[in-house]
Amino acid sequence: MCNRIVFAICLIVFSVLPAWAEDGLFQKPERAATVVDPWHRKLDPLWQRVLQAQTAAPGFTPGGENFGPVDRPTWKNMVAQAKQSQEQDVLRMVNGYFNQWRPQSDQNAWDSPEYWASPKEFILKRGGDCEDYAIAKYFALRFLGVPADRMRIVAVKRFDEAGTQASEMHAVLAVHTAKTWFILDNNARPKNNIFPHTQYKGRFDPVYSMNEGGAWVHGDATSSSGPAKQADAFEFPK
Repeated sequence: MCNRIVFAICLIVFSVLPAWAEDGLFQKPERAATVVDPWHRKLDPLWQRVLQAQTAAPGFTPGGENFGPVDRPTWKNMVAQAKQSQEQDVLRMVNGYFNQWRPQSDQNAWDSPEYWASPKEFILKRGGDCEDYAIAKYFALRFLGVPADRMRIVAVKRFDEAGTQASEMHAVLAVHTAKTWFILDNNARPKNNIFPHTQYKGRFDPVYSMNEGGAWVHGDATSSSGPAKQADAFEFPK
């Protein structure tokens, strides 16, 4: 009897899961996240806290009030330039500007093993780790007019040229233009470089992405890679 009930519950859960899109970010399958997805359970609370903090105390304003005296003129100049620049140039400008800021681990910056800073917190610290850069760029571009549904903050597994997976996760910002998805990475060299997502094939393997409108899981959720175990053990580097 119990086995039949469990089977029925599983059947109901999997019958209502959203369909997979076969060619998503980084050319990997993706679907809308649900409450049963381990990565969603792990990362969505961190993201929701950022959204609440951003609503309560926005990071970006026309006058750059949250910026220090050195950065404020640069931000105001970026706002002015963005109004007369092509979109890819705006992406490069935002990527290059924030990538100049100093990386800091969550432990050093916030005395926490994992903390997602709001844009205002990131600006006041003038640095953070990879997801803090991605979050700040996301909301800077939102302020500059890029719609939320064309951007996602993406958690990825990283691989070196030999195919060896890094011990820590990474986070980047993906922005969809008229041409394709472009990736804004805090490790870009030169610092303002942006690349199409297809150029990261074999290097980045997405597991989860989000914006203000929703969240997505990537790859084969039923594979033997152990998504629940990976989500429990995740940590982003600086």
